[in-house]
Amino acid sequence: NYMIPKGSDIHILIYDLHRDPKYWPNPDKFDPERFHPEAVRKRHRFSYIPFSAGPRNCI
Repeated sequence: NYMIPKGSDIHILIYDLHRDPKYWPNPDKFDPERFHPEAVRKRHRFSYIPFSAGPRNCI
């Protein structure tokens, strides 16, 4: 456990998160079934965050 001080900036390595075998078996294999609604419901809600803080955050 680690307490992040209030006001701190944090960086999430999204490339690494999206290839973490803990959430994505065979992470470098193209598998559209990963995004089937049933599969989405079973995984952690923050295991796939392509737009970080929202769809307009990267723009």
